[in-house]
Amino acid sequence: MAFFTAFFLGAFLFPPLISFLKRKKIEQSLRAKEEVRDLAKLHAAKANTPTMGGLCIWAVTAIVSIIFAEISGAVVAALSMFTIFCAIGLADDIAKFRSRSSRGVSGRRKLILEAIAVGAMVSTLRVFDVDLYEAIHVLCIPAMGHAVTWTPPTIFLLPFAFLVIAGSANGVNLTDGVDGLATGCSISAALALAVLCLGAVPSVSDAGELAVVLIALCGALLAFFCYNCQPAKIFMGDCGSLALGGLLGTVAMLISQPFLFAIIGGVFVVETLSVFMQVYYFKFSGGRRIFRMAPLHHHFELSGWPESRVVGRFWVAAIICAVAGLCLR
Repeated sequence: MAFFTAFFLGAFLFPPLISFLKRKKIEQSLRAKEEVRDLAKLHAAKANTPTMGGLCIWAVTAIVSIIFAEISGAVVAALSMFTIFCAIGLADDIAKFRSRSSRGVSGRRKLILEAIAVGAMVSTLRVFDVDLYEAIHVLCIPAMGHAVTWTPPTIFLLPFAFLVIAGSANGVNLTDGVDGLATGCSISAALALAVLCLGAVPSVSDAGELAVVLIALCGALLAFFCYNCQPAKIFMGDCGSLALGGLLGTVAMLISQPFLFAIIGGVFVVETLSVFMQVYYFKFSGGRRIFRMAPLHHHFELSGWPESRVVGRFWVAAIICAVAGLCLR
């Protein structure tokens, strides 16, 4: 019911949202890097596409989750982080809209806000939900069906939680560069995490309710994909991509499965690593590059792959990663 309600609600809300964004000229701006590269020619038609569709994804997912999920500590924590990361992305989108460029909130400021959000979540759990706070200390290690867990020192928890949640948020954000790419990869990861929620560690008694949230998210994303597939009529914007990654990373922490999530979200990990590799190799090699352009999907675009081929093959990779993660469970 959560899936179908989210899908049909999203399918109903996206057309008027697209019309509203067009009237207000809340549209996509090409990145500065694209403006001086061949990619600008490939993405020229995207310049006036409405953005901030992530607001509808967030609203639909939150409303449907509140209706169908039992409101527990885990659900409140997940939806709160979902909302906070959506707000951070929205601030970035608004800054880009006002400047009529791709320059929004600086990366450093976004990381600071994300760190504050993660710290607030961990602190709140420690005060108001001790059981869930203890649960996120227990990290399950993939071991082909055998329950192997590790309880790290408390001082390690906050930086590790930040690494998982902020890394997930920015990984999805980097993947969101081609029509439908981040949407499909997020659906795959959310479905796999929903399965893990149903078999989470015993100490997370309400983890099953997180599956309802994730399934509602899948319904909202599938409705969004109807308008985000090539050629896209709307983009999710940073308010969508950061919110998606923030929610997925938070759920992975709440069910003690950050290591499996690194496998399930393998496409996000590879996209992020491609950016780090490109930046540091460029810096230390005196201007040489590993890829034609980072993130990785742009490298394949500039190598001559049609956009549909890039999306299709990355989707296949995302599904393989999701299945691999479930098998290792």
